[in-house]
Amino acid sequence: MAENKKPRTLVNLIGAPLLLSIIYLGGPLFTLFIFVVIFIGTYEFDNMIKIKSFSLNLYFFFFIYLICLTNHLFQIFSYEQYIYFILFIFFSISISCLNIKNKLKNFYYRILAFIWIGFLFQEAIYLRNLPEIGFKIVLCMFLSVWVTDSFAFIFGSKFGKSKILPSVSPKKTWVGFLAGYIACTLFIYCLFSYNYFNSSVFTFDLFDVIVLGFISGVLGQCGDFFESYYKRFFSVKDSGTLLQGHGGFLDRFDSLLFVVPLFSFYLRVIL
Repeated sequence: MAENKKPRTLVNLIGAPLLLSIIYLGGPLFTLFIFVVIFIGTYEFDNMIKIKSFSLNLYFFFFIYLICLTNHLFQIFSYEQYIYFILFIFFSISISCLNIKNKLKNFYYRILAFIWIGFLFQEAIYLRNLPEIGFKIVLCMFLSVWVTDSFAFIFGSKFGKSKILPSVSPKKTWVGFLAGYIACTLFIYCLFSYNYFNSSVFTFDLFDVIVLGFISGVLGQCGDFFESYYKRFFSVKDSGTLLQGHGGFLDRFDSLLFVVPLFSFYLRVIL
């Protein structure tokens, strides 16, 4: 049993400081990191759906991602041109499904992969590039998800009896779910009480703390359930094996795939 924990511990010891450094440095390095997650996450999802003879057409996806990455690094498109480009991608995905079997299902999985993994997660780059507060927001986002997962696991393992969706995620309990949400909200409140979010760009109040706690603590766990559903549907235990002892990239970033775009939406539109 101890041997099985070694790869997981090694990943933690290397991965945690490396991730913190990437978030702190920001810029092109953080952009490249986000696209590494997107590339590998899409690859893992493609491997998953191939079990039931579906396919994403990875060459097409990776070509699109390279264009998106180039745009983030060198600003080759204006905002309006980028929107047209995204619309063109949806059209291209539709066309790519015309001459294959199971057109509708393949179309669904390709659109799902692009929106869920490829497109919305790019909002992390916008968040990191926010003036004054970008590093703090992204760090808060990652840490709040980690706090949620940790407390949900600890309290769920010790006190949880009533399962939420045993057919999708057998170990998830209501006690763990609520503990994760409460711990996450308290964590964000502690940051707020020490003026962590102070900036001339945004003004945070207690209501914002509650909303951000809900996004990370509740909707983040929904992201976990969302990925777990597809793993159950395609009968796989983990999305991949790259992160020894942790499964795949989708397993590690499933909550953030929900949290990132919702944080971004709240800061862009509401706050």
